[in-house]
Amino acid sequence: MKKKSKKWIIITSVIIILIIIGYFFRWDFYFYFTSKGINKKGGDITIINARIWTGDSVDKWKTSMAIKDGIIISMDDNSPSGKVIDAKGKLIVPGMWDAHTHPHSPYILTSPEAPTLFGAKTLDEVLNRVKNYIKEHPEDKFPRFFGWFSHIFKDGQKPTRQILDSIVSDRPVYLVKHNGHAHWCNTKALEIAGALEKDPPEFRGEGKIERDSVTGLATGYLEETEYGATHGLMLNVFKRVKPYTFEEQVIIQQLILEEYPKLGVTSIWAKDGDIDITRVYEKILRNNSLPVRANLDNLFTYYSELSDLKKFYDRGVEVKNSDLPKDFLRTNIVKLYIDLPIEGWMWMFEPYSDGSGDAGKPSYNMDYFRKQVEISDSLGLQINVSIYGDRALNECMNIMEEIIMKNPDKERRHTFEHSEFIIKSDLPRFKKLGIIASMNPIVSYPDKTFQEHMLNKFGIERLDEVFNPYKDLLDNGAIVVSGSDFPLAPMDPLIGIHILVNGTDFEGYKGLWRLKLLSVEEALKTYTVYPAYASWMENKIGKLKPGFYGDFVMLSDDILSDNFPKEKLYKVKAILTVLNGHIVHEDFSNTEKIIDFNK
Repeated sequence: MKKKSKKWIIITSVIIILIIIGYFFRWDFYFYFTSKGINKKGGDITIINARIWTGDSVDKWKTSMAIKDGIIISMDDNSPSGKVIDAKGKLIVPGMWDAHTHPHSPYILTSPEAPTLFGAKTLDEVLNRVKNYIKEHPEDKFPRFFGWFSHIFKDGQKPTRQILDSIVSDRPVYLVKHNGHAHWCNTKALEIAGALEKDPPEFRGEGKIERDSVTGLATGYLEETEYGATHGLMLNVFKRVKPYTFEEQVIIQQLILEEYPKLGVTSIWAKDGDIDITRVYEKILRNNSLPVRANLDNLFTYYSELSDLKKFYDRGVEVKNSDLPKDFLRTNIVKLYIDLPIEGWMWMFEPYSDGSGDAGKPSYNMDYFRKQVEISDSLGLQINVSIYGDRALNECMNIMEEIIMKNPDKERRHTFEHSEFIIKSDLPRFKKLGIIASMNPIVSYPDKTFQEHMLNKFGIERLDEVFNPYKDLLDNGAIVVSGSDFPLAPMDPLIGIHILVNGTDFEGYKGLWRLKLLSVEEALKTYTVYPAYASWMENKIGKLKPGFYGDFVMLSDDILSDNFPKEKLYKVKAILTVLNGHIVHEDFSNTEKIIDFNK
């Protein structure tokens, strides 16, 4: 009896101590016990009997590789280090990039457990998904859903707040359109944002809060009222309701980031960040648990001031000079906008082909946009410009050329994001000016509904000649990097490579316009070698060589073999992913990869 009492005294004491520690240190206590141990110190691994594509055009193939303390020390099997893995002839390539992704958006655009609205073909189907989630999650203070399409509305029907009010009226609700650039909300959300009766005083830019022509009240449909992670009507509601604590954001963000290594991705370039988002990543990295190397853009939006550019720069310097593990987090980057990917905003040389006579417009007064570029460049920020139309790209290229002529001795690696339409005379200017093209091959995925819309807007000639000219850019010596645009599309690089190599969907459908095809190796470089260069990391990652970090992926199939059926590229799995010499994903099962565009 005394032994039992003593045992329970010890257990009770331990519990009390844990409660005290948890009270004073709170989530730090949790993070201490959940550290992955992958950032502060590199791991030791030796690979033998492999077919290693190094990414180095001079010394392309190896059969073994030794990694010590996270660094490749040799490309032969004479100096094994740590865990020895027999690859049994499998293909190994450098860790892949997702060079255009939005991993912060999911927990802002959607509640973590909410179903997506992708694949819902009718209004009733959308509303049923919303209704079921609301019923099952009364604790969600701000239900958010992502992925509805305009075609769910028939015969002149429109999204209205009253439709959503019939499901839930006591909590704000947002439904984000599939492209992320339009929103549908209920009355409560509009009230919290102060936008029901009139535009709130902090509302800026040329976004649209649709209003009833008689009452003047907001209908519940919004266009371009948000910008990623920084500000806007939905973001104001998010910050006022506060559905998560900072610590919960850290946990959710880490769970999202852990999906990338499952697909062979060891580095990402996130395109919708701000200083608050940087702090989330910094916490994960301090916890020794960041599963990818991350570049974080700072968005400059309608809600920004020119003085914010200096704040972005200072924050980048602070992160770089901190005691954080090196080469995992880079934030000295700014993302600017010159036009937008919606009707009336894509800035083209020639009017759209739909008979409207519209040729789009810039997002800002061009003098003000020029100041954004000039100040960012003078500070030393790497500039990424979000560009869609061919005139927008040409105008931005002209500004870059003028800046470079004024200060030609400074090396730059500014990037044009999306770059969807490029006139032929601008193709050689990418190499001449050192501009990097960052593109999303998933946009060319031949979905019939999407392509029919594009044909109506831009016509077959423009789509054939100047839309997503990957091959033409590479042939003109440009550096091209590829991304997924997740969560608008799956984050799987093999899907992007499949599209670039085949120009078809998974069933072989070629779509309504032609796509100049790449070789598998050309496509692979846009996910490995080239994004490492764009990130100023070409001497550390993107290739497998002595002195480089031990970031690599083993694939289920040899996609670089002459005998590999390239129409099966999308089925290839990452079976082993290693970051900094640590295994961050392992799946040697025969289970077929599941691809769900609705997820």
